[in-house]
Amino acid sequence: MSRARLAELVGVNPQTVGVLERGDHYPSLDLAFRICAVFELPVEAVFSRREFGPLSTELYRRPPIESTRGAEDDDLTG
Repeated sequence: MSRARLAELVGVNPQTVGVLERGDHYPSLDLAFRICAVFELPVEAVFSRREFGPLSTELYRRPPIESTRGAEDDDLTG
């Protein structure tokens, strides 16, 4: 979705969306709720006081693989 389209849907100037994206300004509570309504997401999924990490990290994070081998399997000398 373009900045212009989001701005149109929430009733602000496209530059306002850019300022929010860069983190130069925080939205009012009302604007935050309007933005979230467009994406049908809760506020905490869209806004945070801490920077969000890359989405790929969240999507592809896997728990470490636990070895089912015994210590005797670690001896490669034969």
